[in-house]
Amino acid sequence: MHTKRTMKSFTLLRKGIREGLSEFGFKKPTIIQSLAIPEILKGNNCLLIAPTGIGKTEAAILPIFHKFLKKREKGINILYITPLRALNRDILERMEWWSKKLDIKIDVRHGDTSQYHRRKQALNPPQMLITTPETLQAILPGSVMKNHLRDVRYVIIDEVHEFAEDKRGAQLSVALERLSEITKKKFQRIGISATIGSPKIVSRFLAGKNKMKILKASPAKNIDIKVVKPKPVRYGRDIAARTYSNLRASYRIAMIISLLRKHKSVLIFVNTREMAEILASRFNILGENVGIHHSSISQEARVRAEKEFKEMKYDGLICTSSLELGIDIGSIDLVLQYKSPKQVTRLLQRIGRSGHKIGQTSKGIIISTNSDDILESLVITRKALDEELEGIIIHDKPFDVLAHQLVGLALDKGVVNKKDALDLIRRSAIYNNLSKEELEEVLQLMRSLRLLWVREESFSKRRSAWEYYYSNLSTIPDERRYFVKNLVSREGLGVLDEAFVVNYIAPENLIIFKGSPWRVVTVDEDVIEVEPISNVTGAIPSWVGEEIAVQFNVANEVGKLRRLGGKIGEDSLAKYPTDNYTKKLAFSQVRRHLKMGIPIPSDNRILVEMINDFIIIHSCFGMKVNQTLGRVLSILLTSQLGHEVSLQTDPYRIILQSPSLLKKKTLKELLDIDAKGIKPLLNLSLKRSSLFRWKFVHVAKRFGAISKNISYNHISIRRLIDTYDESLIYKETLNEIFKDKLDLKNTSKVLNSIKSGKIKVEYIRPKKLSPLAELGLKSHGEIILPARAEHMIRKALEKRLGDKRVKLFCLYCADWSIYLKVKNFSDPTLCKKCGARMLTVIKRKFKQHISLFKHFKRGGKITEEEEKEIKRMQKSANLVLSYGKRAIITQAGWGIGPEIAKRVLIATNKENELYANILNAERNYAKTKRFWD
Repeated sequence: MHTKRTMKSFTLLRKGIREGLSEFGFKKPTIIQSLAIPEILKGNNCLLIAPTGIGKTEAAILPIFHKFLKKREKGINILYITPLRALNRDILERMEWWSKKLDIKIDVRHGDTSQYHRRKQALNPPQMLITTPETLQAILPGSVMKNHLRDVRYVIIDEVHEFAEDKRGAQLSVALERLSEITKKKFQRIGISATIGSPKIVSRFLAGKNKMKILKASPAKNIDIKVVKPKPVRYGRDIAARTYSNLRASYRIAMIISLLRKHKSVLIFVNTREMAEILASRFNILGENVGIHHSSISQEARVRAEKEFKEMKYDGLICTSSLELGIDIGSIDLVLQYKSPKQVTRLLQRIGRSGHKIGQTSKGIIISTNSDDILESLVITRKALDEELEGIIIHDKPFDVLAHQLVGLALDKGVVNKKDALDLIRRSAIYNNLSKEELEEVLQLMRSLRLLWVREESFSKRRSAWEYYYSNLSTIPDERRYFVKNLVSREGLGVLDEAFVVNYIAPENLIIFKGSPWRVVTVDEDVIEVEPISNVTGAIPSWVGEEIAVQFNVANEVGKLRRLGGKIGEDSLAKYPTDNYTKKLAFSQVRRHLKMGIPIPSDNRILVEMINDFIIIHSCFGMKVNQTLGRVLSILLTSQLGHEVSLQTDPYRIILQSPSLLKKKTLKELLDIDAKGIKPLLNLSLKRSSLFRWKFVHVAKRFGAISKNISYNHISIRRLIDTYDESLIYKETLNEIFKDKLDLKNTSKVLNSIKSGKIKVEYIRPKKLSPLAELGLKSHGEIILPARAEHMIRKALEKRLGDKRVKLFCLYCADWSIYLKVKNFSDPTLCKKCGARMLTVIKRKFKQHISLFKHFKRGGKITEEEEKEIKRMQKSANLVLSYGKRAIITQAGWGIGPEIAKRVLIATNKENELYANILNAERNYAKTKRFWD
């Protein structure tokens, strides 16, 4: 409650700070400032929880400045930790004014800090250091910086919710305990967090064994969120034609453009980097002034995008979670969320970027696509407005992080007593139940990897410990990137992460990339060549690993709305923030379902749909439960049938594909599985999965079992897994998968509800896909239309070949040549010197080829290799003589010489077959070029 006592919290601060607040226009404290300032001044550890834009940073830092100014000490007194380098930069800019005002030396340090600047900090440390968890890891063992850290009195951890759930958080929690071993006195811990669902868990993670006060700003900031499905517009067809989109996607683009016109500064959030690129390319075609920001573009490009958006050089900025955190990008008057945000906390964080100033309303619009997306967005929005946030699940004593921290302790102290190490590690909430036996097991593994000397009572570093420790400062997988190239146009399409490549990429695989379907042609060391295809059937969607997982409770409420909507229609959405048009479309698939006489899958009904070789299990249980249940069913079916059963999941479906037709009885037996049996079954089967292989390599790197820089191409992953079978590396890989990708608790709940009859299971074998099954199989709304794809493939190839420059050289007179783009050659092309048509196509090394032929014509001696080249030139010229410009076009193709060109031209009966045949020839070359190279 905002009492008179808390209203006076500014008066508790020093005069210089009050004057600064006055200059900034802070007339009275916000709720979080009123709550936090008195408690921090008392020396209490505090977790500050509040929405974006109500002065959390000032609430934490100003009372710390007040205390610091009362008693300045040498060395680093204040440590400010953020999850991102970009946030470091942003905080430094915000603190520089206070630095000058209060005469406090503030500096930043992270991985990009120059050696010169680091040396300066070592000689003359700042009084406040802004850094990242990884850099804290780096400076803890260093003798000079460690000495400066002895004076740390205050540690502020910004955006603490970003750390709590991942292994960076586990690493940071132990690092804070290692820091407490160095400091002369106990330091005060302050956490700053966005609104979260599990404040007690986060405070425990931050505090360790220390007491911590949770200070939450309530009521929350004013929020205005609406879910809309864009209406058709007359100019939609024009947008669709110009952007190669379908009509529904064009209406969404039209709506965004309309909203850009009505607002000064719009942030457009999407859920994946791929979608950011797709949208940005559409706006680029339409000439809209929209920027792009995501983690796969360079740091320089991201910084430039932030700066230019802040300066209002863009009307809008398309971004992923890269801009969820509190980086200052200026005043935003609207946030658009393109498609469902998938999670409540994510929606609040994103919408909170608008109306960033104190007292302003955060305004956001979710632009939804289909009925699943509408209902999901409505549920998430309702939960956001009612402050029903997802709970946070922290890691339970991850052993790979522990291994790294034990090596860190050895570097910190030299010789470490095992009992002292166990006591220190247990002070972290992540490891408070670590047993003596588990510690010993990790130490013995590190001994076998030659990273630690381990004795009966103590352990110490080996020479290799330094390299291992510093090459594994980050727990974030350091993935390689593969460049993707369009075989048709020879243009770069973008990059794919190593994880996607390991899981899904192999020659002949079909994938969705950049919103279009492609066939993989070749996979080289760092380049993947793909060709566009017309048919999207069977194409693997964009990797779900990047997708944000929809939680069980959200998907379950969507199921409930389906059930109610089937009875009372739009009235069931009376309390949800949307318009009547969107309400109608929310139940469009449900209505179609009812017309076909098909039961509606919901929160208490699973519908199993068997059609051709597909089994679609409609299950409203969220991504992790469906992934868990889907894997179990896939394993059991594969075992029974003796062949692989493919699996695809989303929050509302499990899609299995099998060449064998399955009986209802078989599926009924599978869904009757005992919940207690699913973990052992998954333990056995996950070992064979691509997901396990990918995770295993990253865990092995964190343990130091393999080099951090090694790539998948240079190791036998299968042999590696066999070597460390049943080891801590193996166990930790399973632990990570179970936490991040699966949900045993709610899967068991679903299976028990099936057994008890609370959830009914119904089976159908329809003649055609049900509306909701169709929605799941054709959910990629941005995919290019197949009919247009064929036309585009030919156009792209025609353009590329037409723009290719080649040299024609007359073999008859050997005295004339011309260098032009292929499209600019006439048909027939004649030698301007002698009028002959005996012209050879030269694509490279022009001078060498011409010089060789002139030497040959004069009767000079030539080698066997040179004779082959002369014959190649003569064959090329014969083709031009016989086929004219078509021979020039064909030979301009990638990897197509006279022999291949001859086959292409002979096989081409009709004009429109030429480009298809050239493409086939290029494709064959791509597959075999490694033999020619």
